[in-house]
Amino acid sequence: MYKILIIAGEPSGDNLGSNLIKEMKIQFEEIVHSKNYQNKELLFQGIGGPKMKNEGFVCLYKIDELSIMGFFDVFKSLRKIYSIIFAISNYTKVWKPDLIITIDSPDFCFRLVNKIRKIDKFVPIIHYVAPSVWAWRPKRAKLMSLMYDKVLALLPFEKPYFEKYGLSCDFVGHPISKISIPLDNERENFFKTMEIDVSKKIITILPGSRKSEIKSLLPIYLKLIDNLSIQFNDISFVIPIPENISNYMRLKLKDYKTRVKILSESKMGVDKFDSLKFSLFKFSTLAINTSGSVSLELAKTGTPMVSIYKCGWLFEKIIKSFVKLKSANLINIILKKQVIPEFLFEKCNVLAIESSVKDLLSNPSLQKEQKDAFDKVIKLISTDEYKQSEKAAKISLQYLNEEILKI
Repeated sequence: MYKILIIAGEPSGDNLGSNLIKEMKIQFEEIVHSKNYQNKELLFQGIGGPKMKNEGFVCLYKIDELSIMGFFDVFKSLRKIYSIIFAISNYTKVWKPDLIITIDSPDFCFRLVNKIRKIDKFVPIIHYVAPSVWAWRPKRAKLMSLMYDKVLALLPFEKPYFEKYGLSCDFVGHPISKISIPLDNERENFFKTMEIDVSKKIITILPGSRKSEIKSLLPIYLKLIDNLSIQFNDISFVIPIPENISNYMRLKLKDYKTRVKILSESKMGVDKFDSLKFSLFKFSTLAINTSGSVSLELAKTGTPMVSIYKCGWLFEKIIKSFVKLKSANLINIILKKQVIPEFLFEKCNVLAIESSVKDLLSNPSLQKEQKDAFDKVIKLISTDEYKQSEKAAKISLQYLNEEILKI
């Protein structure tokens, strides 16, 4: 039996982790079958979410215990965070994993791995999703070179930042590049499923996946819904809600039931939620989103967007002190130009966002400009020869310390 510890601290990491586990099992079975070995299997434990659990992952801690953001949120949770770090690092002494994979959530993962390295200097450790050292805190790449054996990068330009310090880094592609998108002829059926008049436009609202950022941004989103609802009677607003924030969002939206449709993962399960979420993106006229990886999902479905971001005042000061980029939207960052309208920090005000949304709604040429940019971005983050999870799994399996597993 080969024991693999996986640490995923956010819903996006849960998605990556579930696909990685699934693909590692498939490739491992092929290897074992070809070698005719008996009684060999992979066992996965650590920190993860519902999608990873569906793949047979044993959750020592739930993912929502780490999905925090903002200085005060982190500060208030420090005791809990360090207790988890202490518990997991001590658990590795007993469990003795053959491989450790940390996924995204760099601040938590680096503290944990630093602790583990003091216990075990030789266990191979991979970090999946390169931290944005090209945007802020570049010295993290050097720090990682002292702790990690490999970095798996989702963006093509990230490799040199790590190889500069002798840390092996492979571009595996972004998972969004290989996702199947609903066909145009599925539109009517989707509207029927959502109980939305097919003649209406949809604006998708994406306030984020962390309670702390939703706390800052949801009042702005709700005011936008109020204002736009008064001006347009042909628009339906839909909010997809992942399971980790389900109860919180249901409470916050209780007075908006007549104005907002909710797509709830907790009510329909992971697979149906994901399927309907991409249908929602595909058939939305536009989306208003909190800056993050969801921008690439919208790009994949060709959904024009307006991005916003705001956080607590102290965390904002910290970000502004360290971040080198003027943009937070991945489309703008990858293309190195402003294609997506962004309203960040003090510019994140309702009237400015509302004006941009109305411009995008009424101007097909602006929509086309974004869609052309999306095509370029998806090509840049794609790999031709493998699905992203296949390549990540193949590289990860090579670190299991036995000759028979070398692919």
